[in-house]
Amino acid sequence: MPGNPTLGCMPGQSYAWLWQALYNINADIVLSKLVPADWDWNQCHPTHGTPLMAIINEGIRLSTNSCDSSPFWRLVRGCMANGADPRKEAGAVSGIVCGWGDANPTFPKLEHVKPSGHSALSLVFQIRTACQKHEKEYKVQITTANKLLAVFTEFLPPSEGQRVSVPESVVEAWETILQDEASHDVELIVVGTGSKSKRGAKDFQDIGGTLGAHAAVLRTHSPVLSAALSSPMREGQTGRYQVEGVSLEATKLLLQLMYTGSTSADLTPSLLLGTLELAHRWQIGSIIDMTERALAGMIGLESLGELCEAALLRDLRTLLAACKSFVATNSDAQALLEKPEFPTRAKSELKASLRPGKLSEPEAKRARRSL
Repeated sequence: MPGNPTLGCMPGQSYAWLWQALYNINADIVLSKLVPADWDWNQCHPTHGTPLMAIINEGIRLSTNSCDSSPFWRLVRGCMANGADPRKEAGAVSGIVCGWGDANPTFPKLEHVKPSGHSALSLVFQIRTACQKHEKEYKVQITTANKLLAVFTEFLPPSEGQRVSVPESVVEAWETILQDEASHDVELIVVGTGSKSKRGAKDFQDIGGTLGAHAAVLRTHSPVLSAALSSPMREGQTGRYQVEGVSLEATKLLLQLMYTGSTSADLTPSLLLGTLELAHRWQIGSIIDMTERALAGMIGLESLGELCEAALLRDLRTLLAACKSFVATNSDAQALLEKPEFPTRAKSELKASLRPGKLSEPEAKRARRSL
């Protein structure tokens, strides 16, 4: 493999060990609990640039990283799972990367690349361009760079929806309105699923029930309910709307989120999935976003399969990305994928995510024929 340029002196700052681990592709340390929970994954180091930029030089240089099982790919995905953004540009940094090789023909000397002003994405492009000047000798490094660019496309930015702070008194006022039975003009008749669950130490069976609400609130949130409650059909005439396929508790949570954007309920993945299902059915985008974000923070070994299946079924990109990140950084989750009872579609998707992305080749043009 090509020779390694000299690493610039590390500054006398805290977490120098973490930057060394990043530079040297030590996934076990970087993705461990040694790293503070509030560590900024998009900060700029005076020598290396961003954390993702710090791993690029050795990540591309070492030929062993062309293998799908290399810890380098787990490190890349783990950094992005923690919020490292490949688009983040570094300011003025003093480091130099690339410049591999020497005078011998096996690995010709490459030009140096300065990370200053680059993002992780643009730095990979720049290193790949340097390698392409000696394409035959640096074929492995070019392949790794292409894979790395493909993996970067998996990054999912955090939700950019605008959020505002609301005084607690306003939330309490809306909660009071929701609970004011005398003012309700809509009755939601929840059939119930008959499923059993636990509340504390007690077993609970969902047998359904009725919930009151206000047509004005329901119509504002949901185009489906707006059409139903405004029509000459039974729902519009009686103000009674039947809800099937979800639990009473999931429907109640949906109403709480519609009125106040918050809840004091004990949340579980199954409860949130029920609310998410109903929000999809009624086309309430704001609550789909809320429940999806909440589910992304509840991924564990027991819920992984169910949540990944739901993400695939509903095209929930944030939840699916969280599932992939969980698997990329958790060896127990990777072992779980080998179990026969793990959901098939989720298994296929998650296993594929552990392999470096492949840039698709252009599809050959097919001959046309008349019918």
